[in-house]
Amino acid sequence: MHRRQFLGGTLVSVAGLAAGGTALGASRRGRSRQERDNSVLPDGLNHDLGCRQLIWSVPTSQPLAALTFDDGPDLEFTPRILGVLARYGVRATFNVMGYNAIRHRDLIRALVDDGHELGNHTWSHEDLAFQSPAATARQLDRALAAIEQTAGVRPRFFRPPRGELTGTAVQTAARLSHDILLWSVTRGPAGVATPAAVADHLATAVGPGDVVGLHDGIGRSTFDRGTAQARILRTRRQVELAALPAAIERLLARNLRLVTASALLDAPRNPEDQPPPARTASGPGRHWTRIGSR
Repeated sequence: MHRRQFLGGTLVSVAGLAAGGTALGASRRGRSRQERDNSVLPDGLNHDLGCRQLIWSVPTSQPLAALTFDDGPDLEFTPRILGVLARYGVRATFNVMGYNAIRHRDLIRALVDDGHELGNHTWSHEDLAFQSPAATARQLDRALAAIEQTAGVRPRFFRPPRGELTGTAVQTAARLSHDILLWSVTRGPAGVATPAAVADHLATAVGPGDVVGLHDGIGRSTFDRGTAQARILRTRRQVELAALPAAIERLLARNLRLVTASALLDAPRNPEDQPPPARTASGPGRHWTRIGSR
């Protein structure tokens, strides 16, 4: 199912998700989830958390799309991406791992100095679908502390690793006043494996309101860059990086402006661009879903 169709036009309760331990994302066969009921949630999470947003894309007719990068900052990829973005005057949202923020303080400061936005991508990129509630809370809390310590800013968004969410992850994000930022366009399916193919995919798939999910790091392979998985991920990231200039040029040629996720979300909207009412049937299109307790 396309991300734009999943949960489109639906109001999601933080408390309800937490109570059921629901995971929004792909489950893995043969592994059990550790969240089962509300009784195991860490102290302090069971209270009125207000209303937060779950964002795949933004309904708008304005020529804006958000460019986002996950897993960094990384010495191999982030400086080169910064160079490309500076060349075209593009601002992006970098969803950073807390561990990498502490290791690469100069890169964090460079991101902020260049006008880019930072998001919380957990401390060490664990699969939250299989973390205990307490471990999930630590992942987000520790990453937030690292980002605030190194950058002096508080992230607005939480980007879950692999796009997988649990009730505790949603509730912890709400406690930290994070909106949850997913994506509507990626570098393309598995067969899109060359820079030219990735650039073609991005240039044709991205439209107004889209959130583009790319990478400037290699996730948990950060901790051992010599593994086979790390080599695979580094190759994929190199392809993304090589495709980036052509993709940006072609999107700009279509008069699309590439902006941060906050700039996309906060842009003025025409009345006809507003999200559909909660609990209504929804057809093809972009959806902006609120998450909140009632």
